[in-house]
Amino acid sequence: MRSRILTLAACAAFLPGIALAQQDAPPRGVPVQDRARPDYDPSGVRAGAFLIFPEVTVEATYDDNIFATTTDTIDDYVIEITPQVRVQSDWVRHALALRAGATLGYYQDNPREDYEDYFLLADGRLDILRGTTATGTLGYERLHEDRGSPNDVGGIEPAEFDRWNARLNVERAVTQLQLRGGVFYDNFDFDDVPAAGGAIIDQDDRDREIYGTYLRVGYAASPNFIGFLRGSYNWRRYDLTGSRDSDGYQIDAGVTVDLGGITTGEAFIGYRQQEYDNPAFQPVDGFTYGASVLWNPTPLTSVRFAIVDEIEETILAGSSSYEAITYSVDANHELLRNLLIGAGVAYREEDFQEIDRQDDFTRFQVSVTYLLNRNFDVNAGYSFDTRSSNRPGRDYDINRFFVGVTASF
Repeated sequence: MRSRILTLAACAAFLPGIALAQQDAPPRGVPVQDRARPDYDPSGVRAGAFLIFPEVTVEATYDDNIFATTTDTIDDYVIEITPQVRVQSDWVRHALALRAGATLGYYQDNPREDYEDYFLLADGRLDILRGTTATGTLGYERLHEDRGSPNDVGGIEPAEFDRWNARLNVERAVTQLQLRGGVFYDNFDFDDVPAAGGAIIDQDDRDREIYGTYLRVGYAASPNFIGFLRGSYNWRRYDLTGSRDSDGYQIDAGVTVDLGGITTGEAFIGYRQQEYDNPAFQPVDGFTYGASVLWNPTPLTSVRFAIVDEIEETILAGSSSYEAITYSVDANHELLRNLLIGAGVAYREEDFQEIDRQDDFTRFQVSVTYLLNRNFDVNAGYSFDTRSSNRPGRDYDINRFFVGVTASF
């Protein structure tokens, strides 16, 4: 489901605090949309040492290009129903949380585009010793591939797949030295897709596992400034053939800063390489960088800047992968204590290896959320997506208008 609260930094200049809005000093490093609102946050249902938070959202969207095509666009209305429940421990030490939910999408005139996504997720924290903790997650998701994805196979129904994922991290702080390490695992299993004329598009060649490990060593020069060195290694293994198997590593250095709680963030620069078993694929290597910065220019406004640089898998013939660099800025403004407005913009470059293809993707979104009480809120907004590609027939523009209601307890 789309993010409810996104705001451009430019909005902050025109939305000074109003007397009815929250005037307290904001918590350090917490954006507006994530802050506690005791008068409007759901209280949950207590069950012994656990709290249960059920929630359901119903959202109606008008989409003027549901197949993300360059010409002969088709529009439609979709109703999206998103029920979920979160169970959270209320222990003094350690923590455990369980989540389950679904996103059910139903189109008015194109029922083949309907989707039924769902997930199960467990995460926890083990407080081993003073300064030493272990955290982990284990999850399963049933998902569908967006029509705007560069990997969309063009079937008469969206591609569906299962994803299993697991994470285990251990963190140890000794005076000014901080150590963090962990392992991760992802498994993707794609269903075959029906094509026009009764044919079947075999997707078994996309089934894969991705797993790896990382280690980060940090030094706290002060409570508000931490420098770190980090290294990671990953293995990508396909079930059917070894033509897309690869190993990769990344080494980087960065800083984490907290400038009085007004500006917090992390940035790094490093070097990476992904090397493929297939000799026809050249290694993807070079410098990489990333950042995530939160700026609270006023107690009522948050602005977040982010840069994400990743190597993504692809099914395009002759290409091993593509490098995706995303630049985004979003902000949030609390116009009233129960009225949040916003917009956001993101730009993404996708550079495919070994073939002459480059896609540029831009998304812009505005939205408003009104908190009626602890149990109900209403949101509405508009988004615009556009892709520009040097490959003919890959461009598209999509306008979406949406309105939704959320009930939570």
